[in-house]
Amino acid sequence: MTEGNIPVRKWQELFRAGAFHKDGYRAPYQAGWDDFYDPLNNKGLQNLSKLVMSITHPFVLDNYHVYFLHHTPAIGPMFGCVYFDLLADERSKKSFRVSLDSPHERKKWVLETRRYGDDGPEFECGDIRRMSRYINNMAHELEQDIQPAFIAEKEAVSLYAGICGEPRGLYIYREGDHRYSYTSFLDGRQRMVIAAASLEDAPPGFVPEQARSVRGIYVYCPEDAGIPLPGLAPQSADKPQKRKEHQR
Repeated sequence: MTEGNIPVRKWQELFRAGAFHKDGYRAPYQAGWDDFYDPLNNKGLQNLSKLVMSITHPFVLDNYHVYFLHHTPAIGPMFGCVYFDLLADERSKKSFRVSLDSPHERKKWVLETRRYGDDGPEFECGDIRRMSRYINNMAHELEQDIQPAFIAEKEAVSLYAGICGEPRGLYIYREGDHRYSYTSFLDGRQRMVIAAASLEDAPPGFVPEQARSVRGIYVYCPEDAGIPLPGLAPQSADKPQKRKEHQR
């Protein structure tokens, strides 16, 4: 953990000044690199540090601190993560972390957030620029306490999967606007699920007559179409709801 939990803005200033690259015992603690052996020559750690340097939104710069952890999984190669916690409340739902080259994930860069939950990444991509852009855009939502539509949609998909007999903690992936996927524990097959608060917002491929309503969200899974589910009768699509805010 960084020494004294300094704000990200101060961390960036010290990084630019070369304070973290000096020999000695204190520098890795200042940087939050002390979990890594030979941090200056660890390529993954230095790439995670470049991500921190790319953050520009004032809310993150002035209200968060960062620290880095080195993970050694039982299966697969080692990988690193950078954690962003609020200076005032480390348990806040506004905390998030980014992992790089995890053998457990689908993409090179993976963002996990408290608001999305532990059962899947909020965002994943293959390059640092896209990850940096997403975090800087997300920072505005965190500052203004804006809850994007996909949070409620993902929760509805998780509840739908539970009604279908899946266990809690099922990993739910975002596959684009209103689209989600999970791999069933019951039969090992992948399920593609479309979720939308309004039928007007539903993307191509959505069949309103076969959608189910879960906590006010229309949920449609092509693989389960026509299969009776307890407490989830298909919903009428006669009265579309008001259009909601477009998702990122």
